[in-house]
Amino acid sequence: MTQRQAILTGLVLVILSFQVLVLAILVFFPYLPDPGLSNLNNDTYFLLSPLATIFLLELLYAWLLRIVAREASRHSSTARSLAHFLSEPFTKIISSVRTRSLSDSARIFKILSHPRLMLTISVAASVLLAFVPYRPDLNPNGILVGVDSPTYVTWISQMLARPVPQALQYSFVEGLDGSRPLLLIILYTVASLGVSPSQIIEYLPMILAPILALSTYAFVRYGHGSANFAGLAALFTPFTFYIPVGLWGGYYANMLALVFAYLFLTLLLQFSKSPSATKYCGMFALSIALLLTHPWTWVILAAAGLVFALSIWRETHLTIHLKSIAGIVIPGVALDVLKSTIFATRTVAADLATKLPTSADPFAFWVNLVDGLLNTHSGLLASWIILGVGLFACFALRFKDWFERLVLLWVGVASIPFLLLDSYNQTRIVYDLPIPVLMATALLFFLPLIGNRNIRWPGIVILLTLVLCANYALQGILLL
Repeated sequence: MTQRQAILTGLVLVILSFQVLVLAILVFFPYLPDPGLSNLNNDTYFLLSPLATIFLLELLYAWLLRIVAREASRHSSTARSLAHFLSEPFTKIISSVRTRSLSDSARIFKILSHPRLMLTISVAASVLLAFVPYRPDLNPNGILVGVDSPTYVTWISQMLARPVPQALQYSFVEGLDGSRPLLLIILYTVASLGVSPSQIIEYLPMILAPILALSTYAFVRYGHGSANFAGLAALFTPFTFYIPVGLWGGYYANMLALVFAYLFLTLLLQFSKSPSATKYCGMFALSIALLLTHPWTWVILAAAGLVFALSIWRETHLTIHLKSIAGIVIPGVALDVLKSTIFATRTVAADLATKLPTSADPFAFWVNLVDGLLNTHSGLLASWIILGVGLFACFALRFKDWFERLVLLWVGVASIPFLLLDSYNQTRIVYDLPIPVLMATALLFFLPLIGNRNIRWPGIVILLTLVLCANYALQGILLL
C-alpha cells in the first residue's frame, strides 16, 4: 500500500466509522445515548444542502452539455482545442469509461457478489423504514404521517359510504380530479373486506416500499442483465428519496406509479431486443395501469419510451418499434381524453397547464429550484450526497448501450418540463427520476478507476455511500 493509499483509506475508514455510529444511534433512537453525533451529522447535511441545487442542474442537463460540447468541437477548432485542454487530465478516465462494462465492474467488488442477499436487505430495510413513523414507542397514538394521508382516508371513507357503482364512479372523479382511480379502487377493495381506512394507509407504505425495491432490481436485472448491478441499485432504493419524501407527502400513488414505470421499462427493453406478443401485452397493461395511477409519471415515461423507440428505429430501420410504442401512447392519450369527457375532469395536458409558474421574472427558475430543494418537503430533496453521486452517471452513460440510453432518456425527458414548472411540481419531477440506478451506475463506472490507485479497498466506498444514504433516509423519517 502506498502512502497516498494509506492516508485516503484511513480517512474513508474514519468517516465510515463515524457514520456507522450515527446509524446505530438513529436505529436505536431514543434508547442509545447520543453525545451529539446525530446532530453533527444533521447539521453537516443542512450546511452542504445548497450544493444540491448545482448537483441537480448538472444531473438534469448533463445530456445537453454533452451535445453542445460535441457539436461545438465538431464545428469549431477553438472549441475542439478547449475541450481537449479541459479533458486532458482525465484522458485515461474518459477512455476507460467509454469501454467499461457495468457488468464487469459489478463483478470486481466482493461486496456485490451476493445479489440475492442485497435484495433481501433492501426489501427488509424498505419495510423497516416505512414502519419507523408508526413504531408504538415513537407514535403511541398511531397518528398518520404524510400530508396526503388524511385525504386518502377521506376518499376511501367516501367510497365505502356509497353503493359499488357510485364508489367506482367516485374514484374517477375525486382523488385529485380523478387522476388516480386505480389505487383508490384497490384501497376500496381492501377496505370492503373490513379493514379500516386509517389502518390501510398506515400499512400501505410498508407494502409499496419493498415492491418498489423489487421493481428497481427487476429493471436492472432483466433490462441490463447484471444481477450484481441490480442488487446494488436495489440497495440504494430505500435510502434515496422514494421512502422519506413519499412518507412526508403521502405520495402513495406516485410510489405505485414508479413500480409500474420500472416494470414497463423492463419490458420495453426486452421487447426491443426480442419482440413478442406477450411482452407487448405486458407493456400495454402496465402503461394503462400507470396512467390510471399517476398521469404525470405516465407522461414522462411514455415520452421517454417514444424517444427511445425512435432511436432504435433509426438504428435498426425496423418499424415494429415505432408501431409498438404508438400502439401504447395513442390509446393512453385516447383513454385520458375519454375519461375526462365522461367524468368531466381535466385531461393530463390541461392539468399540466395549471402547474406553470405565473411569474415572468427571468430569475424565477432559480428561485423555484432553491425553494423546491431547500424548503419543500422539509429539505429532504436537498441531499448533496445522493444528487452528487447520481450526476456522475449522467456524464458517463453511453447512448450506444440500450439500457444506458433508456436511463439517459428518462432523465433527459424529465429535464424539459422541469424548466417550466413551479417549485412544488419541480420536486415531483425529481422524485420520478431513477436515482437508485444512477447512483449504482456512477459507482460502478468510476470507483474501479479511482479506487484502485487511491484506496486500498475501493469496496468500502460503496459501503460508506450506502451508510451515508441510510443515515439520510432514517434521520429524515425520524423528523416526520
